[in-house]
Amino acid sequence: MTLRLALVLAVAGLFAPHARAQPTSAAGAPLTVAVHEAPPFAERTEGGVWDGLGVATAEDIAQRLGRPVRIVGAPSDSALALVTNGRADLALAPMTAEGEVAADYTAPFYAARLGVARPQMNRLTDVLGRFFSTTFFWIAAGLTVLLLVVGVMMWLIERRSDEGDLGGGFRGVWDGFWWAGVTMTTIGYGDTVPRSHGGRALALVWMLVSMAVTAALTAALVSALGLRQSGSGSGVSLPEDLQGERVGVVAGSPAARVLEGARVRAVPFATTDAALSALRADSLDTVAGSAPSLRDALSDDVSLVVQTTGVEFERWAFAVAEGSPLRDAASQAILARAQSSDWPATVRRYVGSP
Repeated sequence: MTLRLALVLAVAGLFAPHARAQPTSAAGAPLTVAVHEAPPFAERTEGGVWDGLGVATAEDIAQRLGRPVRIVGAPSDSALALVTNGRADLALAPMTAEGEVAADYTAPFYAARLGVARPQMNRLTDVLGRFFSTTFFWIAAGLTVLLLVVGVMMWLIERRSDEGDLGGGFRGVWDGFWWAGVTMTTIGYGDTVPRSHGGRALALVWMLVSMAVTAALTAALVSALGLRQSGSGSGVSLPEDLQGERVGVVAGSPAARVLEGARVRAVPFATTDAALSALRADSLDTVAGSAPSLRDALSDDVSLVVQTTGVEFERWAFAVAEGSPLRDAASQAILARAQSSDWPATVRRYVGSP
């Protein structure tokens, strides 16, 4: 009797994991979806109801499969475990190499771009304040020295010319400085011009050099005055636009790995909110992270603006148990939804941009 009971229990133990792995596989049974707080993909509203782009996508999958949906909240580090141990059919999660080892993923429904949060710099007072910065001072000082050198060179050549406009002592040096400035800016008033052959040769060289100087000066002034941060539509190039800035990221996040690969030094923080607080306190110049998440965190903050890069670094999908038939069915539902005419409006509703 004891041996027979042991055999029965052993057989039951073999089939129990399979029974837990697909608890709601029957047609018409609720589709259990595990989610975690990850705005704007999933967040609990004031009424305790889960909402977000990922939740809306899960509801659409269930509708296309002809099954009711049951949303289950879970910590971010255990949502995937609910799928692997059979307590949920789907788990909302970003696609990672570690997750692919433990489970399978459906087709992604959204590819998040890397974004950066910066102070809003389109106010006149902010721009004027940059005129008194150390960076702007050194730019102006360097340009003054360059113009003075070119002006003195022109004066040395022209001061011996009988018909020259740059003769005399200090007045001639000042006229040379003035000529170098108006020539560089292509204004060319014509009140001071070189007459000698040597002066005209120097003028031709300075005209050519001025084009490069003007281009470099424009880029330096735009950076120094913060004009490149004037709007949320402006793109950010990696790593050029972040070099030399104090960049904050969440420690161990995909954004941190992207910046490390781009050789951008970043300051780690425990949470996005902590990094944004440091940005508001002027301890940082930029906070990098998922653009949709940053927009959601700053939805009520007009002092900061979110700009996007061309880097798609985080794809959101649903994890399923390995070998689950839900993978293909859910992927087909996601692709059909993504091709529908109202999908861009749905994405815009939650994420803020299609």
